[in-house]
Amino acid sequence: MTLIYLALAFAAGIIFAAQFNLPLIVFAWWLILPLGALVIWRRDPGMRRAQFCLLFFLLGAIRYDLALPQLDENSLAAHNGRGAMLLVGAVVGYPDVRDRTTNLRFDVTRVRIEGVWREVSGVALLQAPRETGARYGDQLQVFGEPQTPPEFEDFSYREYLARQDIHSIVRAYGAVKILAHDQGNPFFAALYALRERALATIHALFPEPAASLLAGILLGVESGIPRDVRDAFSATNTAHIVAISGFNIAIIAGLLSALARRVVSAHRATLVVILGLIAYTLLVGASASVVRAAIMGSLGVLALHYHRQNDALNALFVAALLMLALNPFTLYDLGFQLSFLATLGLILYVTPISAAFESFFARFTSSDRAKQIVGALNDSFIVTLAAQITTTPLIVFAFHRLSFVGLLTNLIILPAQPAVMIWGGLATILGMIVPPVGQVIAWIAWAFLAFSIAVVQFTASLPFGSIEVGRLGLPILAAYYIVLFGLTRVGWETLRARLALRPALALGIALVVGVWAWNLALTAPDGKTHVVFLDGGTTIAQSPRGARVVIDGGASPSAALSALGQRMPFWDRTIDLLVLTDADDDRLSALIALLERYDIRQIVQVAAPAKPTAAYFKWRDLIASKRVPVTQAEVGLEIAVDRDWRLEIVFARAETSSAIARVRVGNLAFLFAESASADDQTALLKAGDDLSSLVLIAPRKITNDFADAVAPQFAIFFARTARDQPSPDWLAALARATILQTRERKVIELIVEGNSLIVR
Repeated sequence: MTLIYLALAFAAGIIFAAQFNLPLIVFAWWLILPLGALVIWRRDPGMRRAQFCLLFFLLGAIRYDLALPQLDENSLAAHNGRGAMLLVGAVVGYPDVRDRTTNLRFDVTRVRIEGVWREVSGVALLQAPRETGARYGDQLQVFGEPQTPPEFEDFSYREYLARQDIHSIVRAYGAVKILAHDQGNPFFAALYALRERALATIHALFPEPAASLLAGILLGVESGIPRDVRDAFSATNTAHIVAISGFNIAIIAGLLSALARRVVSAHRATLVVILGLIAYTLLVGASASVVRAAIMGSLGVLALHYHRQNDALNALFVAALLMLALNPFTLYDLGFQLSFLATLGLILYVTPISAAFESFFARFTSSDRAKQIVGALNDSFIVTLAAQITTTPLIVFAFHRLSFVGLLTNLIILPAQPAVMIWGGLATILGMIVPPVGQVIAWIAWAFLAFSIAVVQFTASLPFGSIEVGRLGLPILAAYYIVLFGLTRVGWETLRARLALRPALALGIALVVGVWAWNLALTAPDGKTHVVFLDGGTTIAQSPRGARVVIDGGASPSAALSALGQRMPFWDRTIDLLVLTDADDDRLSALIALLERYDIRQIVQVAAPAKPTAAYFKWRDLIASKRVPVTQAEVGLEIAVDRDWRLEIVFARAETSSAIARVRVGNLAFLFAESASADDQTALLKAGDDLSSLVLIAPRKITNDFADAVAPQFAIFFARTARDQPSPDWLAALARATILQTRERKVIELIVEGNSLIVR
């Protein structure tokens, strides 16, 4: 267990340094403490282990600080956003060919700005035309503009590239000029040439999409896989089949070992296998999952060579420790996290799950037959179940999608994957040497590939095969793993014995889990837009993927808080956007309560009123204390909340501290014009903008011209007091719309699915 504790301490040090950003010298000085304690308590095993853990914690923090990029005025990133320029540098990685572009790791050495050449350093992601033809080692001259990688709502491309020491994206304007060829390392040039030849052979032997799938499985080249196929693998939790991992490494190690022992001595065969695994890892791109598998495979080969027992759990944590020591940013790589957790699940849970199934089947048949049944299930169902125990929460956390057909799909297609790897690899090798023979073998491999694709696409198309779910909070994710590994540490047998003595505790656990599942089912995004209007004036909108927007508040904070509580997962306290279209107290009351209790990611608000009230001062102070980003509501402002889902400000008047907002959901629009005075309506009509909207949140007084311009099918009337009723003129102006009053219905929910609207 000592190696496990040391690896965990090292990772904790990386996380601590990343969170608190302390100077390197602080961690260096603290090294004195564990080093001194090791001398004092060198004969105490418990204290010695504790001090080693503290030492590795500090070393992890130091390693993280040392790995941080040193960006200065001579870095390429310093020129991000300064406009187009000439850049000269070399291609330092394998070209990633996409449908329209070729992405290249471009090590820039010089830039020309305003006619002056400057020496710079830094690797950029160069997005060149698809048919550029550049390869590893080529010297290029590019005309383009370095840009800082973007941040998306659910994914930070900037952090993803930064982990690869890339801090700039350059989109080539026009053709890329190749100044020289073959300027790189000869070893990598030969390796990438081999990869390119193998890829060309696969494309020649196999039709699509089987060719791209096999290229991903064998060579780690996944860019050619069609989007619908990729999405199907993701929806069925079978994306691990495409990613190179321990299964591929085990087959490579076995083949290399069998061949090496026939050619060289057993002692040298071990070295051949390890070097072969290193070469294969570099060949396929050395992603985190491949490196982890290669290190574990090498440790297994060494254990076999020295006749030592191979402890898979220790090997896993040693591999993680080595990878983090080489690159601490690997800890935040999703591929590394999933690969590590999947392997951990296999190590910890395959044996107890197999034993449980064997015990279950033994009740109905003989012990030998039960073992046979479990043996048949072990390679697919049980292995997948063990891996999903540890990976499913992280998948839901990262991708907001829960698959219900993953076990079934894996049960069907996993038995075919050894044949895909072996026959596909054999066809590729023979195809490079004797193409006709390789083609015959490829026809066999194609059958297994086609079968896998067909099953995955079919199960992905099943109703409710997978669902979009809300954001799984980090505390809930951490709690799951703490409970899971805590129970594992205690031991399932001990736990089961204790639960047997405490039926009430077992019933309580079942109740808690059941209520959690019920809450998840009720609050999970369903791929539709939901817009809820509450009596009092609050509007709560949820996008198809779960982003939440609150527009204006009402005089009843309790109603707004209750409505949100019923429509959000119990662990979630995040609202993506608060919008204030009028600074009067009626709209601030509920919003202040939300700001106090929830984590608000962004606020759009109107200008401060000429005579601020106590409520407005509290609103302003809360924003400042919680450091919420604020954007002023100005005409033309657009905020993309979700795919095909955005907020627009179509009118704003600083003198009255009011604005008119519009939410666009695909081709449908909701116009929030409750605060629009008659003068505002006239000014908006004179601007000549298209105001047509499916739903109008209507002002108390509305002109006929404004109503005709909007031409809503539905008009929402907020009753902010008990006596608040639409006037006859209001009803006449909106006679062609369906009137929905919150006073009558209390809660009005509009559901957008495609181009249709459902009123609930």
